[in-house]
Amino acid sequence: MLVLRGTIIALLSALASAEHRHAKKLTSEQIGTIGDATFDYVIVGGGTAGLTIAARLASVASVAVVEAGGYYEIDYGNASVVPLYSLTKIDVIDPSENFPHRPEIDWELTTVPQVNANKRVIHYAQGKTLGGSSALNTMSYVRSSAAAYQRWVGMVGDDSYKFDNLLPHFRKSVHLTPPNLEKRNAANATPQYDTSVYGNGGPLEVSWNNWVDPTITWLATAMQAIGMSINPKGWSAGDLNGGSWVPSTIDTALATRESAETSFLEYALANTSLQVYPHSTVTKILLNGTSARGVKVETNGTVYELSARKEVIISAGTFHSPQLLMISGIGPKATLDELGIPLVADLPGVGQNLRDPISIGTSHIVNTISGQSIVSNQVTEPKALRQYKEEAAGPYSSAAGWIAYERLTSELRSTLPQSTQEKLAALPVDSPELSFIAGASVLPNGTSQGAMSATICNTFSVGSVSIRSAKISDPPIIDLGWFSDPADADILVAGIKRLRQVWATEPAQNITLGAEVRPGADVGTDAEMLDYIRANAQQIWHPSSTCSMGKKGDRNAVVDSEARVFGVEKLRVMDFSIVPFSIPGHPQATVYMLAEKIADAIKRG
Repeated sequence: MLVLRGTIIALLSALASAEHRHAKKLTSEQIGTIGDATFDYVIVGGGTAGLTIAARLASVASVAVVEAGGYYEIDYGNASVVPLYSLTKIDVIDPSENFPHRPEIDWELTTVPQVNANKRVIHYAQGKTLGGSSALNTMSYVRSSAAAYQRWVGMVGDDSYKFDNLLPHFRKSVHLTPPNLEKRNAANATPQYDTSVYGNGGPLEVSWNNWVDPTITWLATAMQAIGMSINPKGWSAGDLNGGSWVPSTIDTALATRESAETSFLEYALANTSLQVYPHSTVTKILLNGTSARGVKVETNGTVYELSARKEVIISAGTFHSPQLLMISGIGPKATLDELGIPLVADLPGVGQNLRDPISIGTSHIVNTISGQSIVSNQVTEPKALRQYKEEAAGPYSSAAGWIAYERLTSELRSTLPQSTQEKLAALPVDSPELSFIAGASVLPNGTSQGAMSATICNTFSVGSVSIRSAKISDPPIIDLGWFSDPADADILVAGIKRLRQVWATEPAQNITLGAEVRPGADVGTDAEMLDYIRANAQQIWHPSSTCSMGKKGDRNAVVDSEARVFGVEKLRVMDFSIVPFSIPGHPQATVYMLAEKIADAIKRG
């Protein structure tokens, strides 16, 4: 049984069922034997992308996956399994310097001081576990817009990235379960979606929460009152406009998190001879000249080599994939020369072009109940626990709820500096510029709080990832570059103004008690809002583009449109680092699709 330290859920029969279905133990035949070995494909990283591409390739070839962590259900317990806990108990997402240390599931990365964000040092949680960050996220399954994928086509020169051409790869990974309207029990929260864009044969369970938060229904109604109307196609048909109830990667039969581990890894272990090397670290890519031949691995102090007959595939994430390339001699010549690392391929784009969308929040005290207020109340919690244990329903079964996307209104656009207006005008005309998420929480005194955040959809600021030594054990140097382009802050100012318009609507006023809590009455002018944003903006854990896909010869391009590293044979990078710009939506849907797409390309030869 999986038990979280201090959790209010002791021994959930629902989790017992989940553990029985997904036995959290690799058999001796599935664990890679420590020592030199040879496979067709060696995959570095058992996260969202790594496990997906591993499962697909293992159906036709011998495959090894090397993962630094183990099973998150064992190492982190209920916090990573129960949907509500993705919002309340995953403490490692604390962005402050005083974050809780959980080295068993988090890489514990921190940034350099962000000079344009009050010199804050940001802790950037990244999943060090089977499933990667799909074990820590809020499970939202939101594809990007057709306009964004069309922009991708232009940047990489490949029509296969058009949304219609990507749909088969999106469909392939998904098994859609329609929303359970009886369990949701909310007539004003019936999801609308286009069934034709989903699939029913993939390992990944996608559905909607089995419970709807009352506070969020009011805030969703308030957003609709100012024009963010319901999108009838939902968030998987390529149109990010208006609002919609969010589909999630939740196993609705059990009301537990669905990750790359519970989906693709379990599928591969049951149907292929995939070999997994858990609690193991790749310290270097091994090369013969400019051709990858394998990787050097360290497991509990033992160092050995895994050789690849066909390819090495790096799926170590936006921060570690460029680090591993650089310490292996692939990256900016000046950086490698400085550290005495022999140059294999001069790729100046490795570690560059980092894009990190940021968000700012607003909140009010409200008179409505929420999932968090229910489970924190000794009177109402027992019923919620019974619902979860017996019905896979109630507040514990619910994670993300409502998201809206829109382009700035002409009124707000006119308040922006001309330079920012010009940057926005250069984007596709149907590309959203801000997303708005409705949420609810409970304060320590039991008071309910409604919250709404605004997030930029197209990051203009650029950061970087570099290395401090040739050792993988030395953390990468991460500069998120927050507000290096002032347009991002300008857009978030407009976001606060838009959220205040939402709070001023009749539906929102019906539930608010008293004045605004955040930012508060003393934050009124644009200058005051800018100061507030620089001090309080946070990441949404969607970093990208440090191994950008592009055309050969492009300065930022690291991989081609099939994820092959320029200048190095038998080597690919396959994770969110290869997306060439910050795309609207949430990463995991696109990452699953990309892994399916690249796996198909590899199998075609």
